[in-house]
Amino acid sequence: MTTSESLTDGADADGPADAGRRGHRVTISDLARQLQISKASVSYALNGRAGVSEETRQRVLDLAEELGFHPNSAAVALSASRTRTIGIVIARDPTLISTEAFYMRTLVGIEQYLNEVDSSLLLRLTGENGEDLDVLRRWSRQGRVDGFVLFDEHQNDPRIPLLKELGVPCVVVSSNAPEDGVGRLISRPDETVTLLLDHLAELGHREIAHVSGPFHFIHEQLRVQLLREYAEARGIVVRHVEGNYRFEDGADHTRRLLTGPDRPTAVILGNDLMAVAALRVTTELGIDVPGEVSILAWDDSPLCELAGPGITAVDQQTMERGRAAADLLLRLAAGQQELHLEAPPGLLRVRTSSGPAHS
Repeated sequence: MTTSESLTDGADADGPADAGRRGHRVTISDLARQLQISKASVSYALNGRAGVSEETRQRVLDLAEELGFHPNSAAVALSASRTRTIGIVIARDPTLISTEAFYMRTLVGIEQYLNEVDSSLLLRLTGENGEDLDVLRRWSRQGRVDGFVLFDEHQNDPRIPLLKELGVPCVVVSSNAPEDGVGRLISRPDETVTLLLDHLAELGHREIAHVSGPFHFIHEQLRVQLLREYAEARGIVVRHVEGNYRFEDGADHTRRLLTGPDRPTAVILGNDLMAVAALRVTTELGIDVPGEVSILAWDDSPLCELAGPGITAVDQQTMERGRAAADLLLRLAAGQQELHLEAPPGLLRVRTSSGPAHS
């Protein structure tokens, strides 16, 4: 079985023991590097497959034992899979995918995980007019993947019944947990809402605005609902505007909010790209941030950290969520019955774009 496992014991600074004391995560790449052989050879040796000499197999097994390298649950899943490949089909404009940190960081997390367990990712970006269904159907019938990770669930999402009909496992990266018989990596939008609203309430904000993503996404519907409920409990009034995650859209909505009547004292943007656009608009209008208005983002990214001023945002730990989604899918492909896994919680990154409410 091909796998990686954290070490629990070992020896000195440059050897196995020191790695164990630091909790270093050993992978097949580490074994291959130390033995100066390919990762494929390590995989063959660990799995008892043909392709390596008995001498090489024994060297790999001896080093694995020395480092305390044992099969984990992901390896068990991989041993039961057919293709050692998971599929992702994203029905969004490729130009948006390339600029939005959520997808890029999530995919990096998935790739890191799959590299550690010697598996692969098959990725396709399609249009938004049902082309993704054709790809899901074709890859499933061709047996090209062991399952799919799905993003951006919407009302009456046709992908889920299609994959259930085809008998192909999937993991939906979602904000809800219906008992619909499919795998779900479940985020907690209430945690993010609480982080943002508590921060603004402590700063004295009572009238804020929220520029969301498209309302047809279930996660955006939940965000809007929870923001309204939790804000009311804190004596905060929230004005909601539907956006589309694009830079231009964030700029346009922010400009209207800040130049219209009843200007809010803080604006929460649905992603990092719209938040950077909002910050640029405040500069164009000569509005001080955070002296006159605070700008916050639902999703953190390097864009938020490098902006001037830095943008307060929620680190959704997207790379870790990507790893968790891939791990859950491999388990389901191996026959695991537990369908739901809770995603790592978000963390508020307070930067200089948020400050006391302007009176």
